[in-house]
Amino acid sequence: MKKIFLLIAVMILSATILCSCSDKNLCGTYTFSDGVNSSKVTLNEDGTFVFVFSPISSYLGIGTFTVSNDRLTLETSDGQYHYVFRITDSGIEFDADASSDMLWFGEFADGSVFE
Repeated sequence: MKKIFLLIAVMILSATILCSCSDKNLCGTYTFSDGVNSSKVTLNEDGTFVFVFSPISSYLGIGTFTVSNDRLTLETSDGQYHYVFRITDSGIEFDADASSDMLWFGEFADGSVFE
């Protein structure tokens, strides 16, 4: 009985580790607001994201994200766009030079911090 319990515990722990955010500290919603217009990036524990560029945009960025060193990269599921952020103590900072040009009416620019 102990072996079965131990086996089940190991399987649950393994599933939790495999399905978790690559860096649990990053999971959550980050917002950049410039007056009326705001943009939001939500990083989910399963490695997916949702990027709301602007309240007036009809495009919703969804896909998967990766973390390497201090860089967060969002790759849209349609394979057309990618967005890169530097991970800072205060949030994630947009890197326009490393990202796709299409911002879908978002008012953020290079160096904008999503908190």
